[in-house]
Amino acid sequence: MSAATSTLDFATNLTLADDDVAEWARRREDQGWDVLSITDHVTTDYRPPFPHLWVAAGAAAAVTTRCRLQSTFVNTVFRHPVDTAQAARQLQAVSSDRFELGVGAGWYRAEMEAVGVPWPPPGQRVDAWIEALQVLRPLLAGEGCRFEGAHYRIDVGPVGPTAVATPPLIGSVGGPRTIREVTPLLDRVEIKPAGRATRDGTLDWEVLATVSEAEVRELLHSVRTVRPDIAVDLFVLCNAADDSATRDRASALGDGFQADFFGSPAAVAEAIRGLGELGVSRVQLSATDPTSFDRLAPLLF
Repeated sequence: MSAATSTLDFATNLTLADDDVAEWARRREDQGWDVLSITDHVTTDYRPPFPHLWVAAGAAAAVTTRCRLQSTFVNTVFRHPVDTAQAARQLQAVSSDRFELGVGAGWYRAEMEAVGVPWPPPGQRVDAWIEALQVLRPLLAGEGCRFEGAHYRIDVGPVGPTAVATPPLIGSVGGPRTIREVTPLLDRVEIKPAGRATRDGTLDWEVLATVSEAEVRELLHSVRTVRPDIAVDLFVLCNAADDSATRDRASALGDGFQADFFGSPAAVAEAIRGLGELGVSRVQLSATDPTSFDRLAPLLF
């Protein structure tokens, strides 16, 4: 990949419940990050507990002034769209209109089963996600919503504070159906190269290794065919460290698109900056070791 040809925003992701959210947010803003993302998980079998999305986002908003804040991504299997809209508009008030609402269909099967929520088939999850986005659009704009679908029946007035801007609505798409049907409902689109590796409800690293740069470019092209003017973000799994585990992960990823984002901080930072050549406007970074963000910051800003 050649050097960047456009200005990129970089998003860092809060994933650890034991982090002091206020200290984390202040440090990331001081380091220069453009977007502070808060993940929406409860539990997984492969990493420590997660922070609560709305509580952590509110805490981050209260101690920052510049960074935008984003949910990555509200799980519509867990969270009702009316409650989500109310929370999003309240976060707009708390953050002085810096909040961006990322909403997804939910992907991690073991998490849902662990808390007793039935795991819907992929098509059904997308159906419910599309309906949730249709409910969210008027509510985020401060309007009421009357909606009747297969998954939601809504008749509610405006929710949340009245004098706030409409939070931008973001979704992460990857397959032909979501690109075609979800993109028109969004203000920003995130391309997730790892999406094909999570379709069975877990992250399959062997499948991830087969995702190529050509495939990523085709996804970008498909989104722009549907909405030429929409802002496009890119989700990147990464780890920036000079250790054997990171080198082994890069080796296992082979020639795949993700391989360049596992390695020394300098090499990973160069690969991240190079993503501007794809024409995306934001890179959403998710590190297997969150201390990667401290090593990347002086190289990106």
